[in-house]
Amino acid sequence: MNATKAKKLKHLQWAIESRAQNQRCALRLLRLFMEYEEKWKTKSWAGAAQGLLSVSFSLWRAAFLADKIAKRAAVFSHATDFLEKIIEDNAISYTQDRKCNEWTFNYYTRNARTALETLNEHWPEQVPVYARQRLTPTERWRYCQELLDVAVEQFDLAARDLQAKKTSTEQAKQKAKAIRSASKARRGKVRVHLCEQKGKGMKTSSRKAESSTRKPKPEYALAGQVPSQK
Repeated sequence: MNATKAKKLKHLQWAIESRAQNQRCALRLLRLFMEYEEKWKTKSWAGAAQGLLSVSFSLWRAAFLADKIAKRAAVFSHATDFLEKIIEDNAISYTQDRKCNEWTFNYYTRNARTALETLNEHWPEQVPVYARQRLTPTERWRYCQELLDVAVEQFDLAARDLQAKKTSTEQAKQKAKAIRSASKARRGKVRVHLCEQKGKGMKTSSRKAESSTRKPKPEYALAGQVPSQK
């Protein structure tokens, strides 16, 4: 096997392993989107969802474009060819990306870097700082992917923490509601008992009042005598 073929096989092996790493991360991100859907729809997390997906897609696309010589002249030449294809065909597919990889690889990895920097600006606890440094194409791709892996993991932990707090709060609310319901029931029983006692008291008082207002029978009535008439 000559050096060119060996180099190509080496890059293909790297590309496949890199794409697999990216896909595993993408699958984890999709699980997060599905599992905590309502959270990702909120104003505070919607931007993070867009940024994470931007990084994931850009690196997925760039994984098979990293076998470039990284020379300015080559980048410019491919940029010109790419622009010409846009104008001539009014369509771009992976085939054009592949033919112009000296420029397209830079385009996709720059997208990933920009998205990572924006994510770090708004979510510094979840997304590490992108350290600007000179890297080879494959090193640049790997570095961006590692930052994405960390970011997805940290957002996963943050979502779990928020869910746990929400569950704890809901349980506390349910417990408080149960206590209030029990207290209300007890108060109702007390009111019923008081009403019953009050009713009994009113009946007793009524009987006493009736007894006290009843006219006493005359003595002759008690003796069975009829009063004499004069």
